[in-house]
Amino acid sequence: MKFILSLIVSLFLAFPVFAAEIQMGSGGMLVFEPCELTVAVGESVTFVNNELPPHNVMFDEPYQEMSHSDLAFTAGESFEVVFDTAGDYYFQCDPHAGAGMKGVIHVE
Repeated sequence: MKFILSLIVSLFLAFPVFAAEIQMGSGGMLVFEPCELTVAVGESVTFVNNELPPHNVMFDEPYQEMSHSDLAFTAGESFEVVFDTAGDYYFQCDPHAGAGMKGVIHVE
């Protein structure tokens, strides 16, 4: 029994935990996919430029310092954001906010 438990723990630790990912532009639409996400405190989210660039990610108050104002033009270009504090993080793509390209990340 100890061997099996040890094996299970070893296998779990051998595989990386996949961070959450949000696509910027999806299905020919100016959207974040998904546009709403829940993560735990300390987890990260990777934003990936997908379709209809350029895109950026701008967070509302009080989290503006986490924003990425530089525009991503290249497909596959990405950046990671780590969420260290619980709360609701509202964000938008500045060039496409008028088209509704907005979202929220709930950190619990």
